[in-house]
Amino acid sequence: MRIVLRLCFLTHLAIAPMLLPAQEAPPHPLYTVDVSQLVSKELDIVPTGTLTFLTEHTLAVSLCRNLRCYLETLDLEGDNPRTIARSDEFQNYSALFPFPDGRLILNQVQIGGKRAAILLDSDLRAPVLIPKATGVRQPFISTTGKTFVKQSPNNWVAYRMGRPSQRIRAGTGLVLSVSDEAVAYLDHGSVEIEGMDGKFLGSFTAPSSIVPIIRIVPMVRFLGNDRLWYESGSHIGILDFNGKTLLTLDRPDGWGVRIGQSSDGNRLLFDRYTRHVPLTQRIEEVAIAAAIGDGPEQKPNGEMVRVIDTGSGKSCFEWNSGTNLLVLGDLHADIDPSGQLVAIMTRTTLNVYKLPESCALK
Repeated sequence: MRIVLRLCFLTHLAIAPMLLPAQEAPPHPLYTVDVSQLVSKELDIVPTGTLTFLTEHTLAVSLCRNLRCYLETLDLEGDNPRTIARSDEFQNYSALFPFPDGRLILNQVQIGGKRAAILLDSDLRAPVLIPKATGVRQPFISTTGKTFVKQSPNNWVAYRMGRPSQRIRAGTGLVLSVSDEAVAYLDHGSVEIEGMDGKFLGSFTAPSSIVPIIRIVPMVRFLGNDRLWYESGSHIGILDFNGKTLLTLDRPDGWGVRIGQSSDGNRLLFDRYTRHVPLTQRIEEVAIAAAIGDGPEQKPNGEMVRVIDTGSGKSCFEWNSGTNLLVLGDLHADIDPSGQLVAIMTRTTLNVYKLPESCALK
C-alpha cells in the first residue's frame, strides 16, 4: 500500500503543471538603483539580501557576503533616489525591521561575541542596544517595530521597544502575530486574540492534523484592528477575530512565509520562491526520486512578488524572475506603509514600482 501511495504521489508531481504561466509584465519601475557596489566582488558567493520601508519614502537595503554586510538607506521622495547613509559597521545580522520616525532595527547583530538587536537612526548612527529584542522574527514584531514578543517554548512576554524595553504583559502559548494593540497566539489548539491590556478580542479553533502527534501551526498576520490574514493547510483567507472567513484567497504560486503589508492592512505583499521546469525534466527527477526512495528535491529557480487588495482579493501587481536571484530566506520585496510603492531587490539592482490606485487584475 505504501508503494502504491508513493507512486501516486510521484505521478501527480510528474503530470502537474510545470511551465510558468503567462503573466502581465509589471509596470516600468519608477527607479532602478545599482546595488552591486554594496558587496565585494572578491568572493564568488551569492549574497544574501533584504530590505524594508522605514517610511512612505525612505527605504533600508542590505546585502551580505561572507558575513560582511553593507547597509544603505535611501530617500525616494525626489526625481531620483538619494543615498541618505551607508555603513559596513554592523556584521552578520539576520533581519531589518522599521521603527517610528524613520529609524531602523537590526536583529541578531554580532557585538563583542554576543548577539543583540540595535536601533539606528536613518543616518545609521546613534546605535541603541536592545538586548531583549534579540532573536525576534517577523511574527514576533509589529509592523511599526514598536512592539515585540520574546518567545520561550510555551511562554511569551510582550515588550514596548525602548531602552530599557518596557514589559507590557505575558502569557502562555505560541505567538502567531503581534500588533501594537493586540497579540494572537496558539494555545491548546485554539487561536486566541487578546488586547495588550489583556482584554479578550476573539477566539477560534485551529485545524488539527490527521496525524495526532503533529501540530498544525497556522500563519497569521494582523490586518488593521479587526481582521487577520490566515493560512493553514489548504485554507488561506481573511478572517475576523472569531474565525469567520470574510474573504477566501487563491494560494500564491510557490512557497515562502515572508510577507509585507500596508499600515492599514488593505494591501498585502507575498514574496515567494517558485520552481518551474520542462515536463521532460520533471519526469526525469521523479523517476530518480522513485529509484532512490525519496521525494523530489524542491530547489527554486524563480521568485514571484505579488500584491493583493485584502478587501477584494484582486491582484494589484505581479513580478516574476528566474535570474539574478538572492539567497533564500530573506524578504527581498516590501510595500511602503501607504500601500503605494513596491521595492524589489536582486543581486545587483533595486527596482521601485508605483502601484495603481485600484486593484483590478484577476
